[in-house]
Formats: sequence, C-alpha cells, structure tokens
Amino acid sequence: MKIYANKKYQTIAVYAAIVIAVNVLLVLALNNISDILDSIYHLFDVLQPVTWGLIIAFLTNPVMVRTSRFMGKLYKTEEQRQKASGFIKIISVIITELLFVGIVTGIVAIVVPELIKSVIEIFDNSGSIAESIQKWINKVFRNYPALEKAATNWLSDFNTDVGTIYDKLKPMLENILSGAWEIVTVVKNFLLGLIVSVYMLCSKEKLLAQFKKIIIAVTKKRTCEKVMAGFEQANSVFSGFITGKIIDSIIIGLICFIVLTIMSMPYATMISVMIGITNIIPFFGPLIGAVPTSLLILLVDPKKFIIFVVFVVVLQQFDGNILGPKILGDSTGLPGFWVLMSLILFGGIFGFGGMILAVPTTALLYSFIRGSVEEKLRNKKLPTSTDYYMKDVQHLYKKPPERTPLTAEELLALDIPSIDEVNEVSPEEQDEVIDLIEK
Repeated sequence: MKIYANKKYQTIAVYAAIVIAVNVLLVLALNNISDILDSIYHLFDVLQPVTWGLIIAFLTNPVMVRTSRFMGKLYKTEEQRQKASGFIKIISVIITELLFVGIVTGIVAIVVPELIKSVIEIFDNSGSIAESIQKWINKVFRNYPALEKAATNWLSDFNTDVGTIYDKLKPMLENILSGAWEIVTVVKNFLLGLIVSVYMLCSKEKLLAQFKKIIIAVTKKRTCEKVMAGFEQANSVFSGFITGKIIDSIIIGLICFIVLTIMSMPYATMISVMIGITNIIPFFGPLIGAVPTSLLILLVDPKKFIIFVVFVVVLQQFDGNILGPKILGDSTGLPGFWVLMSLILFGGIFGFGGMILAVPTTALLYSFIRGSVEEKLRNKKLPTSTDYYMKDVQHLYKKPPERTPLTAEELLALDIPSIDEVNEVSPEEQDEVIDLIEK
C-alpha cells in the first residue's frame, strides 16, 4: 500500500513537536533554575577580562583616534600616510595604553593611600566625635529625658559596633596601605582586560567589518540599515555621555580638592574623591555625594559645616549650569521624568553601575521607540509633534466638512475671465519681456 504525504498535517506535526520541546525545556529550566543561574554567573566571571577589555577600549578609543590624526599630520602626502598607517596605529595604541595605565597607576598610588589614611583617622577620632555628639544630644534633648536616653543608648551601641568593625578592618587597611603601589599589578582581570583592549584597538576595523558582514548576510537590506543606524546611534550616545561624564567628574573632583585644601577642610582627599565619583551618577549623584560628606564635616568640625555646604551647592550649580552643558551638551535628549525613572529602576536592579548606565541606555531605547512611533504616524499621515496630542484625540479622526454644490444663481454670479483676458499682456509687461530677450 502506497502512503501519500500530507503537507498540511506534516506542518501541524512539526509545530506540535516544537511546542512540546519548548515546554519540556521550560520545565527543565524551572526545575534547575539555580544551576542555570550559577552557570551564567560563572560564565560572566570567566568573561570578566573581556568585559574589562571592552570598557578600556571604549574609553580609550577617542584618545587613540586623536593621536592617530595628529601623527597623520606629520606626513606631507596621502601616499606617505597610507604607507605608514600600520606604524601610526601601533604607536597610537601604545601611547594611549601607556597614558591610561599611567592615570590608573597614579590614582591608585596617590589617592588610595590617602583614602585609607582618612578612614583610619576617622576610626581613631571616633571617640572625640562621639563625645561631641553626646554633648549635642544633652543640649538639644535636655527637656525630653526619654528622647535623650534613647539617643544616648543608640550612640553607645553605635560606638560599640564601630569599635568592633575597626578592630577587624585596621589590619586589613594597613596591609592595603603598605601594598598600594602593587595593586594594579596583582589585579588579574584588569591586566588581562588591558591586553584584550590592545588587540581590540589594533584590529577594531577588521572586527567591525566582520560584524557588518554577518549582519548583511543574515538580514534584509532595510533591516540591515536599521541595525547599522542603531549601532551608530548607540556608539554616539554612550561615548558622548560616559566619556563626557567622566571628564566632568574628574574636573569637579579636582576643583573640590583644590578649594577644600585652600580652606583647610578635614579629609579633603576622601571628600573630593566621593564627590567626584558620585557626580558620575546623573540627578541623584550630587545628593549622594553631598549628604554623607556634609555629615562628616558636621561631626568633625561643626564650625566649617555651613561653609562646606555652601561650597558644595555652588560647585553643583556650576557643574549643572555651566561645566556639564559645555562638556556633555544634549548627548541624551532624555526628558527629566525618564531620567528619574531610569535611575530608580537600573539602580535598584544593578546598583551603582546600573545608575551610571541608566541614562544612556534609556536614552537609546527612548530614541528607538520615538523613531518607530513617528514613522508609523507619518505612514498614517498624522503629525509627529507631541503638542498636537495634548488635546482630545477625537479631533484626529473627525471627517472633513461636507461641501455643498453651488446653485445655478451662484454659478451665474461668478465672474470668470475669458481666455483672451487671461492671456492678455499689458504694455509694461511687454517691455519687460523685450528687455529680458535683449539681455
């Protein structure tokens, strides 16, 4: 007996098999979710050098590009530049990486010991700080014995906790202080990432060409153009925001350190580093950096508290209204509401790193969604301006008013010129035509 294949039922059977396989995989994944998550975390740990390499290459690429352009100007002709392109690239990568390593080494060798020294001093002075707080409690709550007792008990517990923490941390801090110069050389992932970044910078054109080749091979022309435009936009948003924000924060940290040193503020190095690092976070960054540092100044030297607060406010206003716009410009184009929402969401999920990447990531998604929405509106022949949609949307779908035909009397009343009258040319117009022909 000959069996005839039925394509309809074959297709149904294939889809059914796929659905069953997907469901089986989902059940297995849910039953082994902890093992899967452990494997993913392990994979991320293994790929940390690659991640470091991507970050370093991304941050140092603008420096390498500018160095290559500068070296290219040393050659007089384009032919000479083409012949020396390989040499220019190698020298540019070496200069860029040496500059990056020098900056990191300088920060670690200079700033880290000062930070550790400041932390040790805070622990050493915790007794005098506690005494000043106790005096303040006795003065403020002298008419409220219950509150005074509760605050005193809390302060006593805090001192006990701080003492315990200090006894455990002091040997560690002293060991780190003595070996601060060797920290960079012992961080394996960072060093491997540095090597990866060198390879990425040297072969970035080939890597990008391979990536484009894959995209063109597996997508249609229109999809390929959208993907390429999306990656170009992502590079523009992230490089503009992150690089600009780092430069802005370094300048703010240096200004803070110089002014605090001139004013003889305690723990100037630690406070400047905190304000500079937290300044990388948009919106909440200045507040995160200002509150703990202000409280520290209040506890250590209350007389300088008001001066410090005024200085921090002035510094943040200078950054927000003058320095920041000059460096960053409108690199994100993200409304304030979405900035706030992205910081809350990404900060809650990914912590400090999430707060740094929240704004450029959300700005990119916002730009993609806005472009897609505006394209669909244009296809529907509707306006793309948001102001147009603040009114009731019903006016968008109103039918145009019906036109009533003219009556016979209205048609007879119309003054319609004849063809001769329309084509008639005045003497002045004839003279103008003759002049134009003669010219």
